[in-house]
Amino acid sequence: MAKKKSNTEQPTREVVKPIEGEVICVVKKLFGGEHVQVICTDGKERLGRIPGKLKKKVWIREGDVVLAAPWDFQPNKCDIVYRYTESEVRRLVEDKVISQDVIEQLRG
Repeated sequence: MAKKKSNTEQPTREVVKPIEGEVICVVKKLFGGEHVQVICTDGKERLGRIPGKLKKKVWIREGDVVLAAPWDFQPNKCDIVYRYTESEVRRLVEDKVISQDVIEQLRG
């Protein structure tokens, strides 16, 4: 007996947009453990730290677009808050949060 196809569509999640104090970055290099080097849209390179709640659930690779929160007391370091999927990056470009040129430029 054949399975019935369900007509339920997956609800589209709201894309996480940067709030005040957060910046969109691209992962440039993995250092191992919980550290990565990121290039941010504000033009700075930072050492990013992947917190435990993300490290266990989300795999971050070179070239991924992430949302980072720079530290107040050490502006050259940041915490990775969220990793965007490719479809979420396209939605950010469509919503004009970031331009495709900037993403391509950061990815090199």
